[in-house]
Amino acid sequence: MDPAEGELATVARALLLSENAAMLGETDRARAVAGVRPTLAARARQKAAARLALSEDRRVAREAAGVAVTQVTTEVKVRSVSGDGAVRVAEIEEHSGYPIEGSSQGTSSTSRHRVTYEWENGRWALADIEPLDEVSKFSARAMAAALPDEPRRTAIRHQVSSLRTGIAANLPALRAADAAKMAGKQVEAPDGRRSAGGKSVGGGADFGRPADKPFVGVVKDQVQTQGGEGRPYNYQLMVDYAYYFAKDNPVPYARDENDCTTFISWVLWNGRYEERGDESYPETLFNYDDPDVWYYRCNDCTPRHTYTWGGALNWNVYENNFGGRVTFMPYLSDLLLSDVFQMEFDVYGGKTEIPDHTTMVTGRSPEGWPLLSYHTEDTRNKSLWDVIGSEDGPYWAIRT
Repeated sequence: MDPAEGELATVARALLLSENAAMLGETDRARAVAGVRPTLAARARQKAAARLALSEDRRVAREAAGVAVTQVTTEVKVRSVSGDGAVRVAEIEEHSGYPIEGSSQGTSSTSRHRVTYEWENGRWALADIEPLDEVSKFSARAMAAALPDEPRRTAIRHQVSSLRTGIAANLPALRAADAAKMAGKQVEAPDGRRSAGGKSVGGGADFGRPADKPFVGVVKDQVQTQGGEGRPYNYQLMVDYAYYFAKDNPVPYARDENDCTTFISWVLWNGRYEERGDESYPETLFNYDDPDVWYYRCNDCTPRHTYTWGGALNWNVYENNFGGRVTFMPYLSDLLLSDVFQMEFDVYGGKTEIPDHTTMVTGRSPEGWPLLSYHTEDTRNKSLWDVIGSEDGPYWAIRT
């Protein structure tokens, strides 16, 4: 009765593939799951139905975005197995994605799950599955709100459609501004939001620009600073690093358990964003949680880095009030290559009004959608419509 790891991987993959294929149209979905049927223990069926409802939100978002996706990929690796008798618990790694026209790799992400199996009716069946990543569309809060789904999907259609309209109306100007940044120019946002002072969170962003407020990017040369950090910022290098190291390629620093903001801080630093604050011991014992410092010391140091380096909220407050390097923009449709996108990650219906996830724009799809790369649930070039299709904000669009 001892299961092989391959058998456990196959059982888990059947469920995960069915969920990933839920974003496709009916014909493509049927083709993707042909011959695949999840083997579920009786106690897993209600949770599986809720997970499938959340997965089908992606189809709603994709259709509202006007994007065609015809296939998905799903592979599973078993990392560890424990238990005996009629129960096994495995930690698995899921590699999934979908192709994007004009991109050699498309969207890809790595997710971790804890899966419980039970021996039932002469076979191993999936009895439970829990996400191991903090950033997951299957969080406990998301699962509790999974059904009924129509009010949530109405909101998804509204925000994705609004953003789509704002991008489409300004796409030539957005592409020109992308090119300017990648050529080393600074692109200013004339209607960017200014700090309210103190330790305030940066202003959040609405979805798409209204028709009477077209996108304007003021292109300027960067002023050279002395030394190894500071302007001119290397926006192309930021994009290259965020894209390459988002997934499959190990970073040279010691990762945090929740690494999204630490990763983006490291990317910005490589692009010449300057560290600030006294990094010498013992001063670091007293200043590492201050809101006006930003640095990484070393992998073996204690503390390794400031709160502002590794916390989404802390980074936001630092840049809004002390950094002087970014602009908080009023619309998500303004996002350009190498800009930072932050969000509150607690699914539809929950509101804490503070950012807790940090990403960078590393590409733009043929339809004009910003593509995001990030850590924690390691992801490369995930379209913005796919991200906001599982959350109701608030969001932050941040010009670097």
